[in-house]
Amino acid sequence: MMVTKRSPEKQISVTNGNANPAKRLKVEKDENNKTAIQSQAVLEKNKSKKRNESILINPELEVKIEPDETRRSQLNSSSHLIRKFENEHFTLNSPDIFSHTHCGQVPHVTTDLCSTSVNGEVSIVPLHSVLSCVKVLEKLNKSLADFVRTSNKIVLNPFNSSEPYDLTSFNDQLGMSVWGKGGRKKITSKEYLCIVKICQPEMFVSLSDVVPSSVNKKRANKSCYRTLQWVNEAITYLSDNSTVTSRLLAPIPGSGDRQLMMKSANLLASRQVFGYVIERATLPVEGWEDLVKDIVSILPDSRPVFMLGVLNEMEMVKAYNCGCHFVDSSFLLHFSNKGQAMVLNSANPTQLPDPSKQPDSSSEEATNDSSSEEATKDFGPSLAENVPSEVTGENEDKKKKKRETGKVLIFKPEHYMPSKSITLDLVSPVYTRQFCKIAENCECFTCQRHTRGYVNHLLITRELLAPTLLMLHNTYHVRNLVNTVKDKVERGDLAKYKETLDEVFKLKDSHS
Repeated sequence: MMVTKRSPEKQISVTNGNANPAKRLKVEKDENNKTAIQSQAVLEKNKSKKRNESILINPELEVKIEPDETRRSQLNSSSHLIRKFENEHFTLNSPDIFSHTHCGQVPHVTTDLCSTSVNGEVSIVPLHSVLSCVKVLEKLNKSLADFVRTSNKIVLNPFNSSEPYDLTSFNDQLGMSVWGKGGRKKITSKEYLCIVKICQPEMFVSLSDVVPSSVNKKRANKSCYRTLQWVNEAITYLSDNSTVTSRLLAPIPGSGDRQLMMKSANLLASRQVFGYVIERATLPVEGWEDLVKDIVSILPDSRPVFMLGVLNEMEMVKAYNCGCHFVDSSFLLHFSNKGQAMVLNSANPTQLPDPSKQPDSSSEEATNDSSSEEATKDFGPSLAENVPSEVTGENEDKKKKKRETGKVLIFKPEHYMPSKSITLDLVSPVYTRQFCKIAENCECFTCQRHTRGYVNHLLITRELLAPTLLMLHNTYHVRNLVNTVKDKVERGDLAKYKETLDEVFKLKDSHS
């Protein structure tokens, strides 16, 4: 007897060439029940998701969060910054600055030149820089610190704080887009936690949908929900895997919106995390100090607060003054790539550089030439260059909008270097014949061996040694600033020191 072929979903078993009607009805009934159960599960999941979203971001259900005035008043004394955060695996002393690295290595600086004065004791490692070696680490069964042969404590950060472009339009509910030299790679929360288990960092930042303050309210709400969901998944993963000893740092989302960030901080304050991270990219360009103080005031005093992605040394001091215990040095990469050298005297900021050693903009040497224009090109191109020139969309307007969103600058170059007189642009030809130290009384590797004119020559000829010497100088300079901040904190003069620096920056801007 010929059996008629049926589609796979409707095909039933045939015994001895005869179809069993009773069995067919039972199979169809079971399939219908299974479909109904799955539909009900999806419906309940969607209801739970909407309920969680409404509790977090619905303006009608949102409870207004106010800062703790008692704790906020304590932030003005700055005595809380002298702290020791420790557990059974490591100890952190605040205030301090963490080195921004590429796969555990300071950019442009070779291993033989690295020392504690340059590399510090803690290294921030962006996730995009280790994606290519994760499989190697898993095969060798080595931690990231052992693989790169560093004694530093490692902090794995999925967000690249040194990236000036906003690439967050490629994030979605499933995961975060990470941009590396090979282009974009979507990383889910589960995949990221597996990477953490392989790399074995001392600390890691949870996946975060970091969006700049320029986005609309709806996008900011989505970033809050996604980030808090990923933090909860990381907490659950750590509780279920006792072999993973890495400590979780929870990012505070909110896109610069005061109530959203306060709400997120209030929810995260009760979570079992080691510390909290405030990404500078989520804050407004200016006027963010009061917001950060309000956020820190409702966070537990026993846990450290990190601000990653500060733009310059002035913002670094402001972050300390707002109650943040640690910052990172990602801005030094921008300075070194652009040929900028720090010359601010941190011990005495009102002591200005010697005018006799400053270039005269009206001199003949100050004329522009093609070599100086060529040298202004960045030594470290942005990873945003890997963003495709065309992103598929429903129509040309959406394509254009997505292209523009994918390559928009979060911060402009002037936000990194607001004062020209205390940051020298050594690319300029006016420094060609200046055979003196980059900064007076500087004892760094660069200033002990080389001059402004030599570094200018390296920049003009596009030698790779140029950003190396500048990175050594700028890192030494900023670590001296951190030591000065520690001294001011111990004396209770941090707020006054911040005001002095602020006046110096304003004075320089008026003359630049």
